[in-house]
Amino acid sequence: AIVRVENAKAFVISAYFDDRFSPGMVRIIGIVYRAGYPNFYCHFSDTKQILTIKAKVLVHNEHFNFPYGTADFLCKTPAGAGDFPFVHVGVSPQMDPPGSFLKIRNTVKNISADFPSKFSVCISTMFGNYSNVLQVVQAVEMYRILGAHRVIFYKSSCSALMQSVLDYYTTLGVVEVIPWNIHLHLKASAGWQPHVHPGDLHYYGQVTALNDCIYYNMYSSHYVVLNDIDEVIVPNLHQDWGEMMRFLSRRHLGVNAFLFENAVFPYSVFGDNGTFDLERWASIPGVNILRHVHREPERFLTFNPRKLIVNPRAMIWTSVHNVPWLSGDWLKVSGTVARLHHYRTPEQPHLRKEDLIRDTTLWRYKASLTRNVDHVLQEVLEIPSSF
Repeated sequence: AIVRVENAKAFVISAYFDDRFSPGMVRIIGIVYRAGYPNFYCHFSDTKQILTIKAKVLVHNEHFNFPYGTADFLCKTPAGAGDFPFVHVGVSPQMDPPGSFLKIRNTVKNISADFPSKFSVCISTMFGNYSNVLQVVQAVEMYRILGAHRVIFYKSSCSALMQSVLDYYTTLGVVEVIPWNIHLHLKASAGWQPHVHPGDLHYYGQVTALNDCIYYNMYSSHYVVLNDIDEVIVPNLHQDWGEMMRFLSRRHLGVNAFLFENAVFPYSVFGDNGTFDLERWASIPGVNILRHVHREPERFLTFNPRKLIVNPRAMIWTSVHNVPWLSGDWLKVSGTVARLHHYRTPEQPHLRKEDLIRDTTLWRYKASLTRNVDHVLQEVLEIPSSF
């Protein structure tokens, strides 16, 4: 939940015990008005008593020049984290009036090799009554084929049909939906440039959601994948993410963040000769990624918006396309190993089809992907079965 801090231009999202740098530290992820803010205090509670500690505020540097930015409120717990399981953030040393408390997470750590999830995927954020149902189902099924156990959606709004899909996956335990009602508190920008898309906060609070997702999965997932729902990191040399990450981690010791090269597959260009123009999917709104197998060539001397697979226990701050603060190193992964397939409007609309690069790597998964998508759509929407 997004909770307003009374008498301050600030909000808090979640609280996590984080003793990686200082014993007994609690890190509260939030949003703050960057131009100026008062002193903040953490009020710890065990339901019987309240103890107060002054907070240290660190504003993330990836704010894209918007008035508000992601911030960490850091407080030393007055005793062991388990003794005070709840925290409230306020601007007064006194708890008056009583406010909303956050439950402190990550008090029980699992740092063995046997994590509940090998890969968790963080999707931020779903907004604008999002209705791209077919592509969401295809993306989630690709993530599962590649090795993901969980997909976390930070959701502001979506269509009724999309909600049915999310509910189905939630029942299976595959998807977790975190309500992201940032629009009720701030004017969230629809982009990353304040002069183009004015607002209080960068792109629907994407940076805040990504940082929360890192900490939320810190001790439950071996790796966390940070990309958008119209993107899939597709291995070129390996069958799935597990094989790929074993290969990368063994060759690059000490690397904890892997940045994958973005490749745009314009959905205005079709390359399947109608093979995947399936009649049973015709009534499902959304993009069919199997039909788009031409990618734009990389533009040299132009920023490439890479996306990430990270070891969450080594992350302190993340951004959308890089990791500003981590323990260890980061690596730009060669396109020979894998690419981020980004299915979207063209970035280079002047290019002709013959100027694009035909890349059918995704078709290696076509049989299992088609079968899995059919099953989901049949379960949720009762489309005719193909079998």
